[in-house]
Amino acid sequence: MRALIVGSGKMGRAIARDLQSNAFTVTVCDASAEAAKALGRDLRCHTTSIDAKDAGSVVPLMAGHDVTVSAVPYFLNAGLARMAVEAGCHFVDLGGNEEVVKEELALDKAAKKKGVCLVPDCGLAPGMVSFLVAWGIGEAGGAKRVRIRVGGLPAKPKPPLNYQIVFSIHGLLNEYSGWCTTVKRGRLAKSRAMSGVEQLEFPGLGRLEAFHTSGGASTLPYTYAGKVKDLDYKTLRYPGHCAKMRSLMKSMKREELHDHLEKSVPSKGHDLVAVKVDVDDWSVSLLDRGKDGLSAMMRTTGFSAAIVASLVARGRAKRCGALIQERDFEAGEFVTELVKRGFELREND
Repeated sequence: MRALIVGSGKMGRAIARDLQSNAFTVTVCDASAEAAKALGRDLRCHTTSIDAKDAGSVVPLMAGHDVTVSAVPYFLNAGLARMAVEAGCHFVDLGGNEEVVKEELALDKAAKKKGVCLVPDCGLAPGMVSFLVAWGIGEAGGAKRVRIRVGGLPAKPKPPLNYQIVFSIHGLLNEYSGWCTTVKRGRLAKSRAMSGVEQLEFPGLGRLEAFHTSGGASTLPYTYAGKVKDLDYKTLRYPGHCAKMRSLMKSMKREELHDHLEKSVPSKGHDLVAVKVDVDDWSVSLLDRGKDGLSAMMRTTGFSAAIVASLVARGRAKRCGALIQERDFEAGEFVTELVKRGFELREND
């Protein structure tokens, strides 16, 4: 099987490494020839330099692969999905933006006609958590209340934000902006990003705060509206982070804030990823601290995308077209693959 990875950053590296270890021949492409070659030397995989917006170059490259995985910023994903349909190549991305995902899901008929799968939102959240929710609801035979709490955190927090850049700043600011889709009393509802702050105790970490952020729930509210009474997604941070970030967002324009975070917030150091999904009285939690030279965010995000890419390339999706994880895959199969990769899922902890 042949896989194309678009983007040679942290997530691209994790995705490529996982697919290689699972019998895929991997090609990595990046706008930076130097970055692509550096990754190619490390992983001993094929590389090429390419502009992800150049359909004339990307489509022929995709056509020579069974599946393409996008590890570039979310705003490039709709264009890449259209190219994948033209190329007749399965496509998976890390997602995180509801409007972009809607564009991709609108390609369902075209993808189905070409016999390919387009699967947006396949990172950590959305992605891994979508499967965990479907797994929990399936095990319980239904649910009334679903709570999803996820955070990428520094192992050693430093003030004032007690945060560490563990993925794209563009993606982070996207999550902290706009409206978040939830389910309340069985119906779709909206909550403002960075609202609804709550305190909770996380197993193995202690006290954290959680607040609404956009994109993490993705299609889950639409899938389960009318089937569950309440469903929401919140991001986990160390206490006090939300208030400080809200203050910065009020005082700076977005690009100015991007530059400020890039310069002032650490991007190196050990990280951890905390995940907790509650389905009524059942819960599953995950606390990953990274290993084998990969950060926790690289493992939880990149490996999740690689699992989905492997599933679609091997014909394990329930159908072709623009797919939704919690509906179009067997959730238990995804969970089995997580466990194979050394993730410790703790039920009812």
